[in-house]
Amino acid sequence: MSKPLSFPSLPALFLANTEREHFQGWYQRKNNEWIHFSRESLKKNLFQLSLAFQNRGLCKRSSIGIVAPTSPQWLLADVAAQVCSTAVVPLFPDISPQNFAHQCDDAQVDFLIADRLDALNESLRVQLKRFKLIICIHPEQELPENGIFWDTLLQEGARLSEEPGAYRAFEKKVESIRPEDIFSIIYTSGSTGTPKGAALSHRNMISQLESILKRLPVTKEDSSLTMLPVAHVFERMALYYYIMTGMKVYFADDAKNAAVLLKETHPSVMTTVPRVLEKLYEGMTAAADKAWGPQKWLIQKSIKTAQTLDPKKPSILRKIFEKLVYPKMRAAIGDNFKYIISGSSAINKNVLQFLLNIGLPVYEGYGLTECTPVISVNNHEHWKLGSVGKVLEHLSVKIDPKNSDILVKGDSVFSGYLHLPELNQESFTADGYFKTGDEGYLDEDGFLFLTGRLKEILKTSTGKYISPLPIELKLTHHPLIEAALIIANERKFVSALLFLNYEGARRLLNRNVSDFDIRFAAENSKRIKESIQKHIEQVNKELNHWEQIKKWILIPDNLTTESGLLTPTLKLRRTATEKKYIAEIEALYK
Repeated sequence: MSKPLSFPSLPALFLANTEREHFQGWYQRKNNEWIHFSRESLKKNLFQLSLAFQNRGLCKRSSIGIVAPTSPQWLLADVAAQVCSTAVVPLFPDISPQNFAHQCDDAQVDFLIADRLDALNESLRVQLKRFKLIICIHPEQELPENGIFWDTLLQEGARLSEEPGAYRAFEKKVESIRPEDIFSIIYTSGSTGTPKGAALSHRNMISQLESILKRLPVTKEDSSLTMLPVAHVFERMALYYYIMTGMKVYFADDAKNAAVLLKETHPSVMTTVPRVLEKLYEGMTAAADKAWGPQKWLIQKSIKTAQTLDPKKPSILRKIFEKLVYPKMRAAIGDNFKYIISGSSAINKNVLQFLLNIGLPVYEGYGLTECTPVISVNNHEHWKLGSVGKVLEHLSVKIDPKNSDILVKGDSVFSGYLHLPELNQESFTADGYFKTGDEGYLDEDGFLFLTGRLKEILKTSTGKYISPLPIELKLTHHPLIEAALIIANERKFVSALLFLNYEGARRLLNRNVSDFDIRFAAENSKRIKESIQKHIEQVNKELNHWEQIKKWILIPDNLTTESGLLTPTLKLRRTATEKKYIAEIEALYK
């Protein structure tokens, strides 16, 4: 039986936060300035927006899509729609037109919120006539016939709020929301096959938040920086965690400005993904490039030490570098952190050791959309390098003895996918555990370790099975390899596409930014190729003979979400990448 919740719904949680006198509000970065949203204005905007939504037809039978960057407006729209008992469907700006149409049809999306319509792909813009209403956040754009500006909608809500009994009616709507009601339908990435809509309830999210707060406690003095897409459930959960705790929130304008934003805001809490941490790592270690003589040797030695030391073991060298070097490295990203929580995929071991050894509290966690999303996470009291932490207290996890599938049960696990009864039956065990499709094990201390993905097993033409993720992770431990993709399905041997790391290659060749050509380096540098080949030989020693990489090719292209090769959480899309580089792959097998 489910335990009582601290709040019955997310709107109730949001409103309770606006009543806290210590809550300092939200800040949004625009045009290099921070715009303040006070707790009073957030409450008023929610009230007015929910009235306008209801007036425009949002109700329990409708859904609203949001295709916009992370912002205060995104969260306000999210909560206001929930007040109207309308399910919110997050949509990514780089979504394919087929998936956009499928998700809107499947979830019956009648309303859409967008930041800038002219920023959407043309193939998406031609579908905009399907919606009853499109709400445009940015005021300087051409409105479609079915469009209205955000500020105009707020003005409409302000007029409605003056009607007698308006606020009491608003309160009643909030009070009517039940913990089992669906607050959002979130579609899985769909990198292989059609995206599936996971229906998440208020109970799913709030039970998750209560456990997270116990695992990662904060105070009213803490502050947070949000840079990831809130359309992804990981950052959405993080923002509701910030709301539940009453901390100040900074909304970034662009994750590419991470180093600048961190210096400006000095947050104590941040959620992130490995790729962002790896970029910060590259920036912090770049100090060695500019140094000379003894100072250069000192910085290089401190970097090597941080990359290789066991963070849990005491070290004289670490104490020395803590006095001479590490504080300056931490200062580059604010040096005020209590928690940096990383999810989505595994962090490069050398990068993680480096960050921990220089004194940054980076903790890996694990989760899935279907679990809203966190299943386990490390913290300062309980952590192990290489693990994804201990399971949250409200969840039960066990390992399937037949295939090592991680099975999860608890209040934050969803009840099923939208309109897919047969799949729902297959996705749960007879005793109610959700089959994650991830392979792993629990050690003797209760720490969870991931070993592969059951749904991403490749089969060679000789009938051998390959789990690509662990191999790809080993490959990216090399500073020259930005990302790796194992090729093996229906092939006679294993090969790899290796994306060259710009910063790693430039440093190896001792080039300045102005005179470094990554394409020329990828094609002509013997040093780069020899270094990578040695690494592959080392990786191959740890693999079964049928898993070993026989051939590889170096790709000098920049990986971005805009290219369609990265998911919103910056993981490589297998199907899209194979399709784009099919000529290079075929050449490996000639």
